Amino acid sequence: MVQLASGARTRLKSSQEYREIKQETDRFRRRLRFLAFFTEMLKRNNVDAVLVGGEAIDVYTAGTFSTSDIDLVVSNKAIAEQLLNKFGFEKKASGLWLSQELIIVVQVIAEPYSGDASKIRTFRVKDYELKIAAPEDLIINRLYSAKFWKSNPQRDMEQAIALLRVSPGKIDNKYLNDLAKKNDVMDYLAKAGAFLL
Repeated sequence: MVQLASGARTRLKSSQEYREIKQETDRFRRRLRFLAFFTEMLKRNNVDAVLVGGEAIDVYTAGTFSTSDIDLVVSNKAIAEQLLNKFGFEKKASGLWLSQELIIVVQVIAEPYSGDASKIRTFRVKDYELKIAAPEDLIINRLYSAKFWKSNPQRDMEQAIALLRVSPGKIDNKYLNDLAKKNDVMDYLAKAGAFLL
């Protein structure tokens, strides 16, 4: 395991980047800036990270849907958790990491990324790059959740439709349809697509 320097927490929390993140009043922008800075720190420690889940949908839809936590798939969970600790996050019994100072919750997920890694998108946030799950993977995830998990099917459908709306011409329809068939959600993809007409 890579050991971060003992004074890393003090240096990170007193850095200009951290101060700017802390001062950001818009919660969506604060999470986005933190993510970009955090993933840059991971990259410097040879850890790859991909944003998935609700926060990824939030990025694609420019903050339309609020989420309670950030889901991040990483190539080295131990280093990611050590770095979160250096940022002042506390690990809760649920396994989630909480920063009361930033009002940010992070769930660290060990690889592998479940979608097609070649379709991951890269966004620029300030001076950093942030890798985000492919919209096709997120759409299918939400349709699957709406059909089978049924925890909040209306919201899941709304998110899938929003992703389809914001990505016209940027969606790989063959990949999307193949995923829909594989996950038995062609019927729900058709329902979501009907809202685009």
